[in-house]
Amino acid sequence: MHVRVRGIYSTAITKILLDEGINVSHTSKKIKERFSLPESREPPTVTIKDTDQKHGIVIVGEYEHGKRVYEVIKNNVKDGFCWVSKLPLHSIIKGKVIEVKDGKSIVDLGKYNGVINCELEVESEVLVDVARPFFPNDDLAKLSKNYTIYGRFVTLIRGIGKRVIFSKHLTNKRLRQDLLGLTALSNVEGWCVKWRSSAAIGEFNQMLEDLQKTFKRAEEIMKRGENASIGDIVYDGEFFAIICFGKSAKRYLDEVRNGVLPTIENHHSLKSMNESEIVDVSEYMLSMEVGGREKISKTAMSYVASLMKEQNSISIEHISVLSGEIKRLTPGKIVEVKESLYCLKRVFRSKGFFNGLNVQKEPGDYDLMEFSTDLPMILHKYYGRDGKFKGVYVNINTPPEISRNSIRYIDMEIDVVVSNGEVKVVDRELLEKACNLGIISKSTKDYYLTLAENLKEFLLNFEDLLKLTLKDLSEIVKNSE
Repeated sequence: MHVRVRGIYSTAITKILLDEGINVSHTSKKIKERFSLPESREPPTVTIKDTDQKHGIVIVGEYEHGKRVYEVIKNNVKDGFCWVSKLPLHSIIKGKVIEVKDGKSIVDLGKYNGVINCELEVESEVLVDVARPFFPNDDLAKLSKNYTIYGRFVTLIRGIGKRVIFSKHLTNKRLRQDLLGLTALSNVEGWCVKWRSSAAIGEFNQMLEDLQKTFKRAEEIMKRGENASIGDIVYDGEFFAIICFGKSAKRYLDEVRNGVLPTIENHHSLKSMNESEIVDVSEYMLSMEVGGREKISKTAMSYVASLMKEQNSISIEHISVLSGEIKRLTPGKIVEVKESLYCLKRVFRSKGFFNGLNVQKEPGDYDLMEFSTDLPMILHKYYGRDGKFKGVYVNINTPPEISRNSIRYIDMEIDVVVSNGEVKVVDRELLEKACNLGIISKSTKDYYLTLAENLKEFLLNFEDLLKLTLKDLSEIVKNSE
């Protein structure tokens, strides 16, 4: 097993993997120097990289290797939120068409159902490729008849014509010409040849051999598929998972990284929120022993907060723990900061209803949103444009992370609302579902459920909601742990 690690979490993740005896190869120059790693020309069997939004990592690679790496990281970073594809990515499965509607076919895959964007004959058997990750909250796997088979240096794709394509990382024109020549020598028929990024470190004889072996294996897989039964996986494809890191997980990774080189607190949080320059300057000062870690870390966060107060608009990234979907809520402006407590005012422009309150929302209505980077909740107090109080909504989430122009948190689905004199916990079943699907642990579920119930009890006995502040709720957090 050889693992390639890229992105803002690479130092901490590399340390975790090396401590578990897992080979890390094809590394960046910085990682080689930090860990005194030898040169390796072995292509990776697993790749770890940042998610597009840098709120976590993607793990993809040979199924058993990828699964092993996932388990190691999950067991070390215990507060991660995990979305694992229920079927391997680009696994090839025998299915049966059970329904056709609106240009799509529903396919029985045995344990699951999938959908393919074409009309096939009902009851017909079909060999399909799992074209996208099939995450825990998804009802249907996204399927295709473009079959994908992986080699060490090459990927073969059937169904998109005979051509040669290259990984975006293969930018050397001379290498591309040589790879075109290798492809011509191989006599691969009926498949598109895609050269992987690992071709940059391969020997030509190795790559030609890999192409020929992958072609032979691909043809054997397709023949095996002809005689397969419904639900049979004739090709394993790749393991695929996303681990999303909330603030506590990032704090753990900060400590791991600090064991390798000087690292400020909130390093990974600030990096993921695009505040790299502040982190780099702070850690340069730390390495030069200008100040202690705690003082420099607090100064860095204080500086980010000061920049935040100057912005006219703060965006809000609300990440669903069930689906991983990122919703961008109505932005706002910071109107007050007291120590680590922030108040942001959001003004609404459209009609509708306030979520969970069943109270009408009109243009000009506003929300005073109170949050702290240390608390797992956000207090929303809604008002009409005339200043009339409309209700309270306590969103339960991971402690928010901040940058100069944005807030991000993972929403735990369960919330507490106060409207028309009634206090209730809402969407309890969604938190339960996240646990049942394996996205969060039972201990995480129990903590947030207890927090919601304790908040409900507190709000039932709070006399004047107009005077309610996030500071009032902060004691509930301590009592819920």
